[in-house]
This record gives sequence, structure tokens and C-alpha cells, in this order.
Amino acid sequence: MCMSTKGLKVMFSLMIGRYLPFLVGFSREDVRRLFPFFEKNVWDILRESGYLHIQATKPDTAGFGVNDSPVGLAAYLLEKFSSWTDLRNRGLVDGGLERKFSLDDLLTNVMIYWTTGSIVSSMRFYKENFKSNPDNRVDAKTGIFVPTGLAAFPWELMHCPKAWAQIRYRNIYSYTFMPRGGHFAAFEEPQLLANDIVQFVKKVEDI
Repeated sequence: MCMSTKGLKVMFSLMIGRYLPFLVGFSREDVRRLFPFFEKNVWDILRESGYLHIQATKPDTAGFGVNDSPVGLAAYLLEKFSSWTDLRNRGLVDGGLERKFSLDDLLTNVMIYWTTGSIVSSMRFYKENFKSNPDNRVDAKTGIFVPTGLAAFPWELMHCPKAWAQIRYRNIYSYTFMPRGGHFAAFEEPQLLANDIVQFVKKVEDI
């Protein structure tokens, strides 16, 4: 989930990228994944970011509730595995959970939080990081110059074109449009991701 969505270059590409993609470094696939922009990158994010607002402001309120109920904890976590794997799963009765995952794998994930009682501390992470504007931190203002590989999965919450990624990541060796997969790429498509990492490492080793 690479993010680089600020600056005049981004604003300009949003204005004309859908109609003249070649002028702003967009590919046809970028256009397909980005537009209509407000539907895919504003309304969908609003629908999916309620958890973020709760955890960034009142993590203990929600946290202690789900930490006291295994069913509540499972519902809170598994909803994300449903919708963030494929937003179309929101319309399915079973959430499409078993299309990508086994119930054993999903329950293992839930049990890590349940047996350790760590859901509250994981929620507090958001509040701790949003106490001040993240854009004002040194790491947010610094370019990244190490060799970088990016795998763009089609059902990731936000698509970041290579033209945008290059604003912050100054040494991109590999940018791959992945054929399938969403936010939990390593869990959903481990072989696809592993293959992409291997080809990236080979490119870097050939420097």
C-alpha cells in the first residue's frame, strides 16, 4: 500500500490523467484502477475507514469491548479480511471469506489477538501516530533512495501509479501490476508476491 498523493504533479495528473494519460505518465491500467477517482479513492475510502477514526480517537472504547468478546473480536477483524480482499465481497452474505482463506487460517489470526489480549494495544498504535500531523514528521518529508520494488495489487484500497510513487521513492527498480489480490497480499497470494520479490532482488543484484 504505497502512498504518494500530494503535490502539484498529483493534482495535475488527476485533472487530465483520465483523458491524456500519456502526458502524466499513466498507463491504461493506472487509468482503469484510478478512475472515476472520487468513487474509488474518496467514497470507497470513507466507507472503509470508520475503524481508523475510532482507533485514532477512542481506541480503548472499542478495544475493551472486542477484547471481552471472542465473537465481537472475530467480527471486527474478519470484516476487514472480507472487504479489503475484494470490495465486491461487501455484497455477499458470507463476505466471501473462504474464497481466499481457510477458516483455520482466519481463526489463527483472530486467536493471536485473543490469547495475547493485544487488540487494544494494536488499536492504540493509531492514536499514538495521529497525535500530530504525520505529514510534518521527518520521515514523511524525506525522499527514499534505496532500491525499491512495488507490487500494485488490483484490490488494494488505494492505487498508486508509478508516476506518483516516483515522487517519494526515487530509485524504483521494479513496479508490477499484479493480476489479482488485495490489501493482505502475502496472505491472499503468497506465490505471486514471492515471485515478484525474487525478480526484484535479481534486478538489484545485477546492479
